[in-house]
Formats: sequence, structure tokens, C-alpha cells
Amino acid sequence: MSAEPFPMRKARDHAVASIIERAEADPEFRALLLANPHEGVKRTLGIDPIPGFKINVVEEKPGEVTIVLPAALEESELSDELLDLASGGTSFSAFILYGPPYPDRKPKNR
Repeated sequence: MSAEPFPMRKARDHAVASIIERAEADPEFRALLLANPHEGVKRTLGIDPIPGFKINVVEEKPGEVTIVLPAALEESELSDELLDLASGGTSFSAFILYGPPYPDRKPKNR
């Protein structure tokens, strides 16, 4: 009994399958993908999910078999590049107003 693939790997496999399917059906897209992988990924997924990463696209030749081993990451481990993409943003507390009364509000009559 094999374990379910890690969520990140499952998402990657789904994206790669979509890209391969499109490349098999569209020779123009296949050429773009080989020449400019980031642009090919962007056209398929709508975004370039990891712009700082290098994307390698290899076209198998007759009589060849290519096996790709993904980087060994634990399920809860993210690379520094992915952590950089995930960091930042706005904290929830930025949306909370502190300290009554507010000048434009009148106290409620009880």
C-alpha cells in the first residue's frame, strides 16, 4: 500500500499533465514551451507560479526514456524560494479599528 503523494507534488503533477496535454495537441505551443518554458507555463496556468525558479523542458527522442526525480522535500518543508513568495502581506490586525469612541460615530442609546 503506497502513501498518498504530498499535496505540493500532487498539484505539480496536475499542472505538468495539463501542460503536456496541451503540448501534444498544439505544435506551436510545444515549440514555445521548449524555447521559453516560463511563458508556456504562464499561458497554460494563467500565471507563472514560481518566477524565480528555472524550468527545464526536455523533449524525449525516439528510443529514449526520461525519468525526472523531484527534489526531496518533506511534506511540511518549503524551499527558501517558496517561503519568500509566501511571506509578506497584510496582517489581519490592520483592519481592526482600536479604541472607541470614533469621531464620526455617536454612542448607542440603551
